[in-house]
Amino acid sequence: MGSLVPQDLSTSLHRVPFDQKWDLLKSTIERLYIHEHRSLSDVIKAIKDEYGFDAAESQYKYQIKKWKLKKNTSSSKKAALYQAIQTRAQLGKSSAITHRGQDLDTKNLRRYLKTERRKSMTLQPIEVEAVRDASSFAGHIAQSGNRIFMNWNMPYGPMRSPAARAADHASPLSDIVVTTPPSQHGAPSPMAVAVREMSAVERARLFIQGRHMDLLRSMDKSQSVTMSTWMYQYWFFAFKTAKHWGRGPQDWTAEILGFDGYHQQTTVLISSPNTPGMSVGTPAPQLTPRQIEMDDPIALSAVMMPLSLCRWTIHCRFMGYEELPTPPRSPTGNLNHNNEENWSTWPSPPNSKAFTEKLRDNLVSNDFSNVRLDDLPVAVDHIAKATRHSPDELLEEALGFSIMSRNVDLVADLIARNHERLEGARLYPFHLAVSYLDGSKTCSILDTLMGNYPRPVRKLYVNVLGHTILDQLMIAILKAHTSCLPRVVDAIFTNEKRFEGEDVDICGRWDADSDCIRALLANGTPGLPFEWKHMFCHTSVQTICHCIGAVFEPSWGPDINTPSGLFVRRCLHCGLKLQLLPLHTLILVGFHLSLSGCKNETLFGILACLLCLLSKGANPLLKANISVQALLGNGEVSKCSHEELNPAGLAEKVWSGLESMLSGELSTGWQIICYVLRQSQAERKVRPSRGRSTSSESENDDDLNMGYTEDDFNTDREASHETQFLAQCPDNEYHNNFFGESKVLASLWAAVQTEFLTYRRLEEGDEWISQNFNMHTLNEGLISRSKVDIPLVQKDMMKPFCGCGKFPKADSDCAILDDSAAYYFSNLDDWKRSTFIRTPEGSWD
Repeated sequence: MGSLVPQDLSTSLHRVPFDQKWDLLKSTIERLYIHEHRSLSDVIKAIKDEYGFDAAESQYKYQIKKWKLKKNTSSSKKAALYQAIQTRAQLGKSSAITHRGQDLDTKNLRRYLKTERRKSMTLQPIEVEAVRDASSFAGHIAQSGNRIFMNWNMPYGPMRSPAARAADHASPLSDIVVTTPPSQHGAPSPMAVAVREMSAVERARLFIQGRHMDLLRSMDKSQSVTMSTWMYQYWFFAFKTAKHWGRGPQDWTAEILGFDGYHQQTTVLISSPNTPGMSVGTPAPQLTPRQIEMDDPIALSAVMMPLSLCRWTIHCRFMGYEELPTPPRSPTGNLNHNNEENWSTWPSPPNSKAFTEKLRDNLVSNDFSNVRLDDLPVAVDHIAKATRHSPDELLEEALGFSIMSRNVDLVADLIARNHERLEGARLYPFHLAVSYLDGSKTCSILDTLMGNYPRPVRKLYVNVLGHTILDQLMIAILKAHTSCLPRVVDAIFTNEKRFEGEDVDICGRWDADSDCIRALLANGTPGLPFEWKHMFCHTSVQTICHCIGAVFEPSWGPDINTPSGLFVRRCLHCGLKLQLLPLHTLILVGFHLSLSGCKNETLFGILACLLCLLSKGANPLLKANISVQALLGNGEVSKCSHEELNPAGLAEKVWSGLESMLSGELSTGWQIICYVLRQSQAERKVRPSRGRSTSSESENDDDLNMGYTEDDFNTDREASHETQFLAQCPDNEYHNNFFGESKVLASLWAAVQTEFLTYRRLEEGDEWISQNFNMHTLNEGLISRSKVDIPLVQKDMMKPFCGCGKFPKADSDCAILDDSAAYYFSNLDDWKRSTFIRTPEGSWD
């Protein structure tokens, strides 16, 4: 073995004092200890053997500390090194690491990465409190809580993020430099393998924290497409499993789900239902999602526009009957997966615990996907382990999928079995249920949640975005019946191309697993084509009004006059927050229906919602600070333009601003809405409020009244049809009703309910409103005689109703046909399009 110490240095050491020998030996000690990775004891022995320099270990340690020599790279430097190497790897570049001009042994760095990979993970979505910055989240995520699996329905999406520079660069680690080594061929280096494995783990960590945007930024486009495809497939599997839990296939595999039949287009930049989109310009209510562009005739035929004809539900009370044997259906092994009518129920009763386990186990088996686990840019095994370590988070995900799929039995069973565990859940189940309304099959998810969820609706009424459950109902109207994009209702949705739950039609014409929706997503269409939508129809109106009743009818329900979180503005001159109240928000929804709504829109639905809200306690006298100019988008606001307006004042300003652009039907609708608001104000002034006042309330109202006189609001006490009106309201002991003694308002609300309970459009070309409820005739009667002059009232077609417009036998939140119609004149008996639902039993109170 050769000499470890230069001979000239060995000779010179004998001629210098002891304390000066350290400086002469420094380079040698550094070479042996740092670069050759010798142990300190080996270094001491080697130098002593070569030239007799004898020093204690403590003296060596003192000098090494004084010289700031560090044999091991600190954890912070290792982490920074990993980030630098990972960034270069994403750009397709290998890396060489030098330390003070010497090649750095990466053994310690690989050991560090291995230790980091082994750290356990749990499902820990970042908790967002009153979030107003969506840079790390897709906007819809915060609507029902920052979830992990159920909110990442992103099959393709514009997965672009700013690219890092590809040039070599000096690391911020001062004495460590990362550069590109000479070209090498063959197997990847151990360091490259370690970095790739660690990158997959880091992405898994981002994923289970719900940091979706950060995850997308960490991948190139091909990786993003692969990851989003796999995650969409998992979402779709969980949705189908929840929707059909208890009947049909017990294991939804990739083959049964038919993923091979929908080939994605990745050559265009698109935005899927829940994919963060590209930046867009100033909001405008007239904007329409882009149209379908397809060259493939097979794909085009798969995305043919659905019929505009709705499906609907018919609520009925339980009736005793003699049960007949059910004909035998196809055995499970011989199921036709495309024909639900022949599916049989499972031999043993379904267990909601097994549903949660199935969601977890499929992450390991990957049976649901045609994407290989080895092709994924994330460490799926770490995600699967995290689900095992986080049973409560997985439970919330399971409940979320059950709500989205509208499986009432599964929702009820999950809540019943996990009541205590759900008390601390961060989910917003009521908002989620409203986002996925389907008025053609079930309205009862909200009823189930109201009666069973462990956390009361009052505590969950406002979500982290400041949106109320009623706000979510207003969004449901806009997404189903207008061309509005999400940014219209809240600037936090600026990058969203599609409302949450838009892939479920409130009128039952499509669902998230319908072929037309799957073909749209495969084609890369960012939002539903506007041509698929139709006016605010009776099925949608009935569903929205039922939900309003379910939430606000109970005496322990939330305050209906809670300020809205939609259409919020802030004055740029004085800084005042301009926040609407519920009735003001409804007027703004009517504005967007008028400008961006569908053909034949009449505002019957807005009238119905208005009367429903008033009947549940919405206060028409409450004022809010409003800038009509800012809300309606009429140019730049150069000074403070806000003023205090009550709902009638806002409605009349909106009407006067739109009148020249409106059709006759829309103008008529606005006149009726303004009349109802003024009439309700007159009654409310006579009868003091019992509700909480959230804004200013004035007895001296100087707002516009559009030509109506005080007499117009006082003559109706003698003008209504007496034979139908019950003097005593069965609920007047406790309920909040602002109709007062107005028989006009009571008659009109009763007529509206009867209309949407008895009429549907059966054929293309049929009228959207029946002849029994003529809006023009109604308007003329209100203006000239303060009289509800429509056949439903004048021909005694309704059963008696009370002063709040309620039919005596009706359940508190859900009137049915038998309650309202004096005789049978409904046209809803198209059994192929009808679903019968049992009404909730009794009142929540």
